[in-house]
Amino acid sequence: MIVQRAIERIGVPWRNGLGVQYEIACDGSLPDDWTWRLSTADITQDVPFSSFYGVIREFCVADGNGVTLNINGVDHRCEPGSITKFRGDDVVAAALTDGPMQALNVMQRDGSTARPLQIARVGEHVVRCQVIVAIMGSASVEVANQVVELGLLDGIIDLEGMDAVVHIGVVAAF
Repeated sequence: MIVQRAIERIGVPWRNGLGVQYEIACDGSLPDDWTWRLSTADITQDVPFSSFYGVIREFCVADGNGVTLNINGVDHRCEPGSITKFRGDDVVAAALTDGPMQALNVMQRDGSTARPLQIARVGEHVVRCQVIVAIMGSASVEVANQVVELGLLDGIIDLEGMDAVVHIGVVAAF
């Protein structure tokens, strides 16, 4: 298990060049040799998303006041801690709700056997996860009898299917 601090991640432009994402983990190599990948993104303005054909996306509001995602012409209000699922080739545009926000994004190729993103709060258990990321503030998580303190968007990676329990805060687990 590795503790990965958000501040140490290197920003990479989105495929469409209109935003920046920070890779947390993936099961292959970038840019295109992967089955699943997990990253964060800063959304600082209203912006269209990049297209990823053959991919299922999960979008979680990790910090900030939220966003409205227009997916194929239909608005979806996304609150902090919520997860919105859509196809990577859907036409998606984000409209901010009262200021910039940070998102946690999961992308999985069609046919992938990876698990869906899940949210866990104080006292809840996360089972058989690969990655845990603190959202909506700092968190304290116990993994393999070790308590790990996480700042916002810090992660624990390479968990190889371990279980965890949340002592403080809210986390997203994949």
